[in-house]
Amino acid sequence: MGKGNKLGFMLSAALMCTALLASTAAAQNSNSSTTGMGVGTGQTATVSSSDRKFAMTAAMGGMAEVETARLALTKASSDSVKQYAQKMIDDHTAANAELMQIASSKGITLPSAPDAKHRAMMAKMGRLSGAAFDREYIMMAGSKDHIKMEKLFRDENMKGKDADLKAFAAKTLPVVQMHLQMARDLHGSMSGMKGMDHSK
Repeated sequence: MGKGNKLGFMLSAALMCTALLASTAAAQNSNSSTTGMGVGTGQTATVSSSDRKFAMTAAMGGMAEVETARLALTKASSDSVKQYAQKMIDDHTAANAELMQIASSKGITLPSAPDAKHRAMMAKMGRLSGAAFDREYIMMAGSKDHIKMEKLFRDENMKGKDADLKAFAAKTLPVVQMHLQMARDLHGSMSGMKGMDHSK
């Protein structure tokens, strides 16, 4: 083989090796890119059980607040209680929609109806009317439920691992606290009026 042919053969072999290495590198990059995409789209697996529980409990509580507030609009005798109920509907409907959007992006399926405990509470309220309904609604849906919700949102705000759910908790916590204070004020005014009735 002449020197020219030998040199040409060596150059061809070198080019083939370079092309082979390039194709191998491209394949590896493609695989790593695909794997990275899998991690990104598989975000549902990264949501912790505590964050998932927060989303489920918050959604359940929010739905129950809306349903009991709708009942209050038809059963309450006090205009103040009806105004409180309308605010619960407005605020919790907005919060529920935001939470549903966050949960959907993470593959979390939220409950679509109140649980048995809240249904039993609504059934009990449905049998009441007038001032008796007002007191029960403000005590149960107003004070007791919002005490639980305040703790739930405060804990998620402090300890939550998912950035979106934690931000939602931080944003909604002041609203929950406002609802709780409003319920306490209403409960206090009802207790005062009840005491005045007995003193007559």
